Amino acid sequence: MNNLPSIKQLQYLIAVHQHQHFGRAAEACFIGQSTLSSAIQNLEETLGCQLIERENRSLMFTDVGEEVVERAKRIIGDTISVVELTKSFKHPLSGKLVLGIIPTIASFIAAPLYRFCKDAFPELQLVLVEDTSDRLLDKLEQGHIDMGMLALPYRTEKFHTQVIARDHFSLVRHQEYQVPEQLDDFNVLPEQSVFLLEREHCMTDHALSACHLNRSACINPFEAANLHTLLSMVEYQNGVTFLPQMALNAGILDGKPMVATAPQPDAYREIGLLWRKTTGRIRDFRLFSDKAGEFVAQHCNDSKGVTQ
Repeated sequence: MNNLPSIKQLQYLIAVHQHQHFGRAAEACFIGQSTLSSAIQNLEETLGCQLIERENRSLMFTDVGEEVVERAKRIIGDTISVVELTKSFKHPLSGKLVLGIIPTIASFIAAPLYRFCKDAFPELQLVLVEDTSDRLLDKLEQGHIDMGMLALPYRTEKFHTQVIARDHFSLVRHQEYQVPEQLDDFNVLPEQSVFLLEREHCMTDHALSACHLNRSACINPFEAANLHTLLSMVEYQNGVTFLPQMALNAGILDGKPMVATAPQPDAYREIGLLWRKTTGRIRDFRLFSDKAGEFVAQHCNDSKGVTQ
């Protein structure tokens, strides 16, 4: 048991697998390519098998090499967790915390949340990363971010998920655009009158599900790439849309001739914080979830700007 791979060798192997190129992997590890190649060769000698097939300037991982990479990722993750555990125990919510947030949340909560955390956790260096749900989950799995703030439901089975708020949807229209009174079923809205974001935005799926909208004739085929375009379509009285309360409370309709009418009480998306199940910072993340969660919930529950 004396001749075991080193953590550094496993990190280099993972880097080569990620970049599929020795030169780029060496740059990412801040070492020379010859140093990296030598470390991989020593690793193969230690294990007694070939992990990477090299031919000219190309490379291919062997079957056992692929399996070693997967196990190496778990080993590195567990090693990081040990360090995180002891640091979190000695100094709760200190050091660096990288939080990923999806755009339809970050647009309204990122700035005030950042300010809140600076005041509430003075020893914590909060770094915010804005990206789509799929990309954030990938970054979380690879350890590039520590936590993620997403809108739920979503495919988050790999991670621990803590729901921190409910963000209700409201129907938004131009103040002169008429909709049926006592509207209990949004599917009876006029043909092509409902405008939504592109399907790549999870807010679209959440709005469709929460407001019980199906892909009926009331959905306009136009899909907005951002909220600014979406609201401009509504402002010019082309139809209606659905926005979360978080956006309304942030003043997205301020100065615009539009009104928001609260839909059914069960029309909402959940806001959740996610972290890896193997992390050693569970104590930190639960404390952050409790405190920051209360702050986010406040920005979802205010009834500002909503008419009955």
